[in-house]
Amino acid sequence: MDMEKLKQWMELAKNMQGGDFWGNIFDQEFAKQFMNEQQMTPPFNTSNQQSARKENPEKSFPAIDLLEGEEEVIIIIELPGVLKENVELGLNANILTVKGKAQPLHPQLNISYSERFYGEFQRQITLPDTIAPNEISAKFWNGLLMVRYPRNIDRGEIIPID
Repeated sequence: MDMEKLKQWMELAKNMQGGDFWGNIFDQEFAKQFMNEQQMTPPFNTSNQQSARKENPEKSFPAIDLLEGEEEVIIIIELPGVLKENVELGLNANILTVKGKAQPLHPQLNISYSERFYGEFQRQITLPDTIAPNEISAKFWNGLLMVRYPRNIDRGEIIPID
């Protein structure tokens, strides 16, 4: 593990949470219990692979909404302060990937406190359907990336009954 990256991450967490963030975390008894549980927990869950795929929306950047209708699916991806030129969208089977870089508005100034995310990001979103890339349309508007595609629900053919 790169110690410099760990130090940067710890400083970022401290700046985002404010106050004596790490002191509050490590002074509490549950932190010790948490660390003990992590050592005893296997690195992956073999009994239920589906639960391993669920994301915690409070921890992921960028935030998303997935809206499913009978005729179309819309994915709204929040990218506040990110320029369209710094965003890339990709599709592999039913996995939509959004990645890019969020840069500070004033990079020449030192950030003394921040709750916003800065840096490179990548998020993969499992779509409810498998589609071709040419079926997707994407529009960037006011800090929101709106991705949509029509649903091709194959209802089959109706067979007459005599």
